[in-house]
Amino acid sequence: MALISYLTFFSLLAATVISAWNDFTTLHPVLAPSYDTTKLANIVPSSNVSLDYGLDSPTDPRSGVSIDLQTDHPAVLLETIGAVLQVACTSSTVTVTFSTKEAFERSILEWPRDGKFYLITKYLGNNDAKAERGIYRVNSLSWDDESLTVTAQTNPETLAGISMSMSVSFSHVQQNNSGNITFDEPGINVASNFTLPPDMDIFSDPPYFTATANEGYLSDAAIIRGHFIYDVPGSQIQGLYFDIDAALFGNLAVTFNLTAPVSNNNYVFSPGIFLPSILSVPGAFSLQPALRWTIGADVGAIGAVYHSSNITVTIPDGHAHVDFLDSNSSYAVGWSPRLASSVNTGEAATGHASPYMDFSIELGLNILDGRFNVTGGISARPQFVNELNVAQSQTRIRKADRMLWPRNVTCTNGFELRSAFDFNVTAYVADQWQKTLYNTEIPVADECYHF
Repeated sequence: MALISYLTFFSLLAATVISAWNDFTTLHPVLAPSYDTTKLANIVPSSNVSLDYGLDSPTDPRSGVSIDLQTDHPAVLLETIGAVLQVACTSSTVTVTFSTKEAFERSILEWPRDGKFYLITKYLGNNDAKAERGIYRVNSLSWDDESLTVTAQTNPETLAGISMSMSVSFSHVQQNNSGNITFDEPGINVASNFTLPPDMDIFSDPPYFTATANEGYLSDAAIIRGHFIYDVPGSQIQGLYFDIDAALFGNLAVTFNLTAPVSNNNYVFSPGIFLPSILSVPGAFSLQPALRWTIGADVGAIGAVYHSSNITVTIPDGHAHVDFLDSNSSYAVGWSPRLASSVNTGEAATGHASPYMDFSIELGLNILDGRFNVTGGISARPQFVNELNVAQSQTRIRKADRMLWPRNVTCTNGFELRSAFDFNVTAYVADQWQKTLYNTEIPVADECYHF
């Protein structure tokens, strides 16, 4: 998501303490819970196949990714047949050995002798890499009654080569997190945080303006779930959405020092983008989550300003549904902010100094090795808006849960400070659309201070 233009940008990564939890365990094939391996009906070729991928234990029923395929010819998923004793392959054959005569005879009955179906294997023997399945087009078959073995003459195939439709759900990938904000629920769990060194200059407009972060700590965690349907022959995405549950905490204290008039501008500092591991099923898709914090401020004044703002924001439970194909179906619920703020104004003229924090969760999806690519996500921005005409020092503190509604005032002999907390959540798909899903403005202060 593009940032508003800015004059000066300091990354200073070496001085910023950053941490992120992003070590996903490699997904590997697991049996979909819809299959009962004791049923001989699984020997019958079917054009509807479910391929699940999970973490850690291959028997974990809470799979990370579920892929439902509609194939152009029927397929047999060998891992669903409990009576399969052994599978071995060469460059041109797949040999299946059964443990029971009943299963062997069922294969004679159900598998066409002239082929025209697929065998799908799961890292058995020397067939496939551990994290992948093997797909083979069967050309012909032969049976050995004594060894209960079927030998298929085959050619290797790809997921894209056999699929008419691919429906993919992301639901139960979990990652152990540690830090101030954690989740322990099904989903793709990601988190990051960073701490700014004390008294760090984060942006400036020499020689008349500098902004110093007296302190700053930002932390976030998110659970991501999603689904897409892809028409393979038509190379067309037919459905794509993500559900994002997020929590964030930010504490930022910034001092603005303007020694002369400064034109209105937006200034931005970013510590970088945190990239958790790519979630990937080879040959099917890859999903790259990205977490980004940005600190910025809208600043401008007709004279000298010395102003400090502190904002502490907690968002414990925000949910966003982002429909990549239909912005009107996207929505947000929750996101109720808890906040505390304070200001200290020393010397200034009429102007404004409004710091903000921007947290983005971005998802980059690649389907079938580049046939379809898209990037989108959400951005949450809390901003402490301060409009002032200042001539003396004053400190005011307000908390959202105790805040009295401010009164409107007119200053005739002094200065006025008007402050508000503005928070919005925006969803977007890069180069396609952007939509505000949630917005709230909370008045904090409207006070007149006499000279």
